[in-house]
Amino acid sequence: MRRLSNRKLILFLLCIALIAACSVTAAATNGSKKVELFYRDIKIMLNGNTITPKDANGNVVEPFIIDGTTYLPVRAVSEALGLNVGWDGETQTVKLTEKGYAEGGNYGRLNPAPVGTAQTFAYSSYSETYSATVVINSVERGTAAWQKIKAANQFNDEPDAGMEYILANISITLLSSEDDAAVSFSDYSFDVYSSDSAEYEDAYVVVPTPELRGKIFPGGTLTGYVVFQVNVDDAAPKVVIGDDYNGKGGAWFSLTK
Repeated sequence: MRRLSNRKLILFLLCIALIAACSVTAAATNGSKKVELFYRDIKIMLNGNTITPKDANGNVVEPFIIDGTTYLPVRAVSEALGLNVGWDGETQTVKLTEKGYAEGGNYGRLNPAPVGTAQTFAYSSYSETYSATVVINSVERGTAAWQKIKAANQFNDEPDAGMEYILANISITLLSSEDDAAVSFSDYSFDVYSSDSAEYEDAYVVVPTPELRGKIFPGGTLTGYVVFQVNVDDAAPKVVIGDDYNGKGGAWFSLTK
């Protein structure tokens, strides 16, 4: 199940109602109950900018208060945060997804997520515990990748015989960590495998800038390049982040466009 960043999660918890009409009857789990709605010209601001909440038809919708709890229109706040908003009438479910997320994807080693598809995973070891969302934004392979790697540093070696480079642009958003600590990410955070699940060795080159390397606190995002080396005839290499020492868990991604 995907998780949102701390900021998004906080706002999402506030956005627990879709406003269909201004009524004194509010839906409950099953049935309905009578409540009082209080309108107090409530304003919504995101990073200092005012949001004018509107419904799917473009009509302005006012936030309101019920029993001391403020209810915000989920569509307006979610779209301001860059989330897609959907409604499943059959299951009565509001569906929020980040851009590029493929809902219902059951991804893993045998079915890695496509390029551009975000995944969330949880990681725990003796030294750190955290959850993060990762997406491979783009991949370049072969000659195109080598040209950029060579331009990054003239002393970079060509790929080994029968091998070629893959240059991947990757974004990592840290959602949470133990004691709110910063977490370090780099190319060493990833393990790359062949289409038949044999592990490749790391590629040792100077990576084009920006390189994916650094620390981020919860809510922060790190974006940059990582270089992998794979067999020229490997049609479907894949990469994993967040797996344990036995290769279990983590998030798997395809390295094929």
